[in-house]
Amino acid sequence: MSSIFDQINCKDHAEFVEKSADIIASSIQKSITGRGECLLCLSGGKTPCPVYTEIGKRKDIDWQKVSIFLCDERYVPRDHTMSNQKLIHKTLLRHDQLLVGSSQFPNTSLPLEHCIADYAARIKTLWHNHSTDIAILGMGIDGHTASLFPPLSDAELGDEKLVLHTTTHQFAVHDRITLSLNALAASRHCIVLLTGEKKRHIWEEMMYSNEDERRWPMKRILEICDVTVVTDWEGEFYTQLISKK
Repeated sequence: MSSIFDQINCKDHAEFVEKSADIIASSIQKSITGRGECLLCLSGGKTPCPVYTEIGKRKDIDWQKVSIFLCDERYVPRDHTMSNQKLIHKTLLRHDQLLVGSSQFPNTSLPLEHCIADYAARIKTLWHNHSTDIAILGMGIDGHTASLFPPLSDAELGDEKLVLHTTTHQFAVHDRITLSLNALAASRHCIVLLTGEKKRHIWEEMMYSNEDERRWPMKRILEICDVTVVTDWEGEFYTQLISKK
């Protein structure tokens, strides 16, 4: 793997939240200035929650020019405790002054295959002139990103579909709806949020692994996209060049 990405290591969790929010806000503003709008793709999980809450307080962003949608979702009702769209409503969208231009979430009240087809159609419409400006991603301690769980199948690696059905037995909710790896890799800017020693260890394992994107889907993101990694692993800002064969 050969990739160049910016990594910002923060001294503590408070700085991580503030710095992550600043980077996301700056990227949103850059997109709005350059294109007149921003397509913002959001991941769920515990790590981005305080960052989304902080971003939701920002009054220096023209939210009417921002369209949000999900990288992935669990196939559960939208008011379920494990629902990513519920998480977004409790964090980013909790403030009355925040009225985004549009929000697209999988309609999990539909049968699963219909839900996937419906979400794919709406993402395709959203992408009519432009793909994702900013994708907020993470990585699990098993190496998954969004709901792409390694090892990826041939279909998951090469599928031209925008949205896929994946399954996992590692977590309580088995059925997932996720943007494909190709769709995620089409993002102009990916901001990867990582916290904790377990995430540090799995990230370093990936960096020094000779295994490809079948084992490490994040490698495709690092190879293709403009990537900024923000962590709470104490250290300084640096640009990292990794070359592996």
